[in-house]
Amino acid sequence: MTRRAFWQSGLVLVALATFAMAFKGIFARLVYQYGVSVDVLLIWRFVLAVPLFWVGALWLNRHRPKARLSGRQWLLCGVSGLLFFFSTWCDFNAIHELGASLSRMLLYLFPALVMLLDAARTRRLPSPLHALVFAGAWTGIALLLLPGWHDGRVTVHGVLYGLGAAACYASFLTLGQGLMKPLGSVRFNQVSNSFTLVFMAVGLLPGIPAGDLVLSAPALGWMVVLVVLSTVLPFFLLFEGFHRANASEAAVVAMFGPVVTVTAALALFPDEHLGPLQWLGMVVVLASIGALKLVKAPG
Repeated sequence: MTRRAFWQSGLVLVALATFAMAFKGIFARLVYQYGVSVDVLLIWRFVLAVPLFWVGALWLNRHRPKARLSGRQWLLCGVSGLLFFFSTWCDFNAIHELGASLSRMLLYLFPALVMLLDAARTRRLPSPLHALVFAGAWTGIALLLLPGWHDGRVTVHGVLYGLGAAACYASFLTLGQGLMKPLGSVRFNQVSNSFTLVFMAVGLLPGIPAGDLVLSAPALGWMVVLVVLSTVLPFFLLFEGFHRANASEAAVVAMFGPVVTVTAALALFPDEHLGPLQWLGMVVVLASIGALKLVKAPG
């Protein structure tokens, strides 16, 4: 494989996107420290991100004929936008309740759900080797969830938010794969995220006092970093990667995201720490992902 082909391969694109998205919880915590609420953060995030999605889509598709959406495709894009709205709302509430580390662990249960949904769609069970590699990675995540960190800061609401984010995100990714084939990943991101902004404006904006929407300069600065590095850029990379790679392999590669988040959170936030079992869990996750290259996709 040439160097250019390597950097354009699906699994590499998924890995780069996962690395960038892993810092979402870190940047969100940095925004929260300035008194910004979850709903205000979400509104600002998509107000800033959606125009960038449109500019990126116009630039990347400038030499391609514009895809015309059928009524069914508009409906499915709307559903995907609604799923991402719920996933994002649950996710940022989980970050607020549990911190960056534990919320990432729960969100990154989504590869298990992607694999199950993909198996149901294709009516084909994952290969035994695929299942074994994934079981190893999931065991690592289970170790990360055991007691031994966060000074007991685990709430039922936070866990439910995290699980809800994982379920909605897995559904969103699965639906998006089907839409990307006729529309392309860029066009899909453009339309789907526009729907997400509409749902947020309708569902969240009326309940936010006007004064709360005013951000301080540092909060706005971290918000811009969150939008560019952990929202817009990884979205283009992630969906193009899922488009080029086998869905099950890409889902397992994406599981190293929590390890990146935990490492950064430990360095930045004194209230987030790991015990011996959690360190073992990170090693198991990394080992499982490393073994992925030995596993061939079924069929």
